[in-house]
Amino acid sequence: MDVVIEDTETLFTDVFSHLAAVESQPGTVLLDEDLLKRAERSLDASTPRHLLWRLLGTGETLLQTIQQEPRPLTRLLERTVSLIPFDELKTSISAEKLEQGLTSPLVSVQLLCLAYLRKAADSPSGASFVAASSSLVQCLFTIWLSSESTEVAERSLEGIEALLAVDSQNSVTVEVGRDGMGETQGHGLLWRRVFHDPDVYEVLFVWTSLVKSKRDTKTKKGIQLVTISQARLFDFIARLAPFDWQAITTSTIPTVETQYLQGNGDSQPFGGILRYAASHMIDSDDILMQVLRQDFFLKLLAVVEEKNGQNVSPPLLEAIQQGAGVESARDVGNGGMHL
Repeated sequence: MDVVIEDTETLFTDVFSHLAAVESQPGTVLLDEDLLKRAERSLDASTPRHLLWRLLGTGETLLQTIQQEPRPLTRLLERTVSLIPFDELKTSISAEKLEQGLTSPLVSVQLLCLAYLRKAADSPSGASFVAASSSLVQCLFTIWLSSESTEVAERSLEGIEALLAVDSQNSVTVEVGRDGMGETQGHGLLWRRVFHDPDVYEVLFVWTSLVKSKRDTKTKKGIQLVTISQARLFDFIARLAPFDWQAITTSTIPTVETQYLQGNGDSQPFGGILRYAASHMIDSDDILMQVLRQDFFLKLLAVVEEKNGQNVSPPLLEAIQQGAGVESARDVGNGGMHL
């Protein structure tokens, strides 16, 4: 089959003409999905920056007045955002604007905002931009844990993981600047925001707890939504473990944790988000969640083995082995730590 090579000058003339018509005749002229998909496919690293900015500006303006589902347009804008360095993007978008987008009732707008945040993960400075706003981080974690859209939840977690990865003080990012290539170490600001800001940290608990929940746990639908959020938290902790084991196993804000650790017999420490997820989060009678919990421990065990057990105490290692259904070196029931 012959490959059709687009005349990009003609294509984008048509695109801007079409978007102008949609804006001037709202509700009458509908978005041409085929045209916008062709434009999306034609964008690449060689696309002139001025064209990218014109697309972004035109599209963002149209989103404020459009009276139809804007997904064909937001897909084009997502591709546009992916081709502009975040240091440039952040001059045109604020944390407040991103928050508004994340809380939009439209999934397509949420996904566009997530594209901006994913782009921020290209560099430590981008992660620091996100970390500077407590309310933005709260919005990001809330939409990840609470969204009923699988695509939004998956894209949110991908963005969160990428942001924390580049922000880790154990990571080094190669960046290309005006003076050539250079290495930049993660600043750790987002890690501190997540694990040391009570308003952000509590988001991890309040959407996953069956005891003190944002959901209506008296209804079957509410319980189902909580268990979905619990599965997402299991995945999150397992993904974070390779970056900073200490962060997930250390009690950072006891005033938050004590509200969700029911029947906790220990005084200090509480064991952080790992202890909560492993011991206090799920319904022990929920067979599916028990299966997911065992899978969670298997993932943690793989991380521990890859790191040769560094920073993992023998009792905690045995508790993880027990949770994973793997025989430990000694009987955990005789003095070992239980999760």
